[in-house]
Amino acid sequence: MILLEVTVLVIFSVVVKLGLLNDVNIYVYRALHIDSYVIHLFSETASIPAFIAIIGAIVLMDLTRLRKVSIFSKGLIIAIAINVLFVYVLKICLQIYRPGALYVKQAVEILSAEVYGYPSGHAARAFALATYFFTRLKTRNVVTLVFLWALGISVSRLLLGVHWLSDVLGGILVGTLSAHIANLALMHHKDSAK
Repeated sequence: MILLEVTVLVIFSVVVKLGLLNDVNIYVYRALHIDSYVIHLFSETASIPAFIAIIGAIVLMDLTRLRKVSIFSKGLIIAIAINVLFVYVLKICLQIYRPGALYVKQAVEILSAEVYGYPSGHAARAFALATYFFTRLKTRNVVTLVFLWALGISVSRLLLGVHWLSDVLGGILVGTLSAHIANLALMHHKDSAK
C-alpha cells in the first residue's frame, strides 16, 4: 500500500513539475476563487499552530486519563511530523509557486516554503488526520466528520486562491501517505514491545 502511494505521489509530482496540469489549475482558480474572512478562519483550523493545539489537547487528555501518552497519540504525532517534513522537502525541492507568488531570487525567500504551493500543507495535515483517524478509530461518525472537515479544508485553499488544484491533490496524497507510514511505525513499535 505504501509503495503504491509513494509511486502515485512521485508520478503526480513529476506531472505537476512538468506543468502538465497548468491549464486545469488556471481554470479551477478562475472558477472557484472567492475571498472570504469566514473561509479564511475555517482554513486556519488546519494550520500548524492549530495542529499543535489539537495534538496538545489529545496528549493532555491522555496524561489526565491514563497518566501516559497513548499509542494513538504517539502515532498522531508521528503522522504529523512526517507530514510536515514531506511537505517542506517537496516544496523546497520542487519549487512550484503558489498562485500570486512572484519568482524570487533571494536565498532567504527560496528557503522559505511560503512562496511555494505544492503540496498544500493545510490539505496534507487535514488528510493525515482524517486518514489516521480512519485507520485507528471505530467511531465512523467521527471519522466521517473529520473527512468532511479535511475535504472542506482542501476546498477552502482553492476558494481563497492560495493553492492550485494540483497543490491540494498533492497535499491529499502526502497526508494519506503520512498516516499510513505512521501506522506502519506503530505496527513496528508493537512488534518490538513483545
